[in-house]
Amino acid sequence: MNIKRPRGVYKLLLVSCIAMSYTSPTKANPDYDFLRVHPVQSNIFLKEKLTKLVESNPHSREYVEMYTVTGKTHTAALLGRALYYFPIFERHLSDQHMPLELKYLSMVESELRTDVESGSGAVGLWQFMPSTAKHYGLRIENWLDERRDPEAATGAAVVYLKDLYAEFRNWELVVGAYNCGSGRMRRAVRKAGSNDFAQVARHLPEQTQEYLAKFYAAAYVSFHFQDFNIAPQLPLALSGGTKRIDVSEIHSFQELSRICKLSIAKIKRFNPQYLNGTWPEGNQELSVLLTEEAALRYLAHFNRIPQRIDVLPEEALANDGYLPVTQPYRILNSLLINLGGRTSTPERTQGKRGYYSKYFLKEEV
Repeated sequence: MNIKRPRGVYKLLLVSCIAMSYTSPTKANPDYDFLRVHPVQSNIFLKEKLTKLVESNPHSREYVEMYTVTGKTHTAALLGRALYYFPIFERHLSDQHMPLELKYLSMVESELRTDVESGSGAVGLWQFMPSTAKHYGLRIENWLDERRDPEAATGAAVVYLKDLYAEFRNWELVVGAYNCGSGRMRRAVRKAGSNDFAQVARHLPEQTQEYLAKFYAAAYVSFHFQDFNIAPQLPLALSGGTKRIDVSEIHSFQELSRICKLSIAKIKRFNPQYLNGTWPEGNQELSVLLTEEAALRYLAHFNRIPQRIDVLPEEALANDGYLPVTQPYRILNSLLINLGGRTSTPERTQGKRGYYSKYFLKEEV
């Protein structure tokens, strides 16, 4: 993805002011820990050295100002998306024993948007070109583009980064190579006669020279956003718990929306890899990501979960305050979830007419 230097950006007042607050800091939130990297887990840069890396590079300082002053609202939305995507990135990076700081690359590549497509044809969170994507096992078809799939694309990107490190053995060269390609980085290293990025950079495109500067700026802002009174805004469409399920019984978002009572827009946000919201029949390995409640609705609709069945008197279903699910206990409605299962048929139990309940304890489904 093309990296453009911000225009008309004022020089920061003082380099030391980068870490100072412009207004009162935002409230602490445990989820914000995903935006940072614990010092023990740092491999590319140490937190205490990150400020010096930004201070020493004028491009990094410009990008920090863009993130924290001229683009403050934009940055709040960017960091909000990071709250959703960074746990996914960290899981894949940890599985491959890779530095967690590499999660900031996607901030630079795509601003953490699955729908981004560059003029050269790179697509998704990690901006894969078609040839590289296919080399790392991502499928690209007329109905599916796994470059847009956060899970699949992240897995491929981490393996790609691991391969780059196996070749260059220098994280700055790896970050640069992710932008310009391993072939061009290889030639630049050969011309420089060194693995020192400062020497190699002179033989790289200007875009790649600035790429590392923006990478450091993105990392810096992710550590220090509270100092600039920036509050990450998690998109509503990505909020809440999720569950991945296979959906071999249906073939479109429209059917899924009807069964799960979840909007097509939200289904699309969770599953951007399905280009038209449809898929071929007979695909037995297809899965989607849904909210937890929507996933349970789907499973209940097709009788794919062990259902807790209670025979209730007819009038019990009209009780507003309590629902007697398991006698002799009475359970608050707030502890129950309506899965909207198929209408069940009445049966006779101990001489009394009753109905199967479609209500389940949340922790038991």
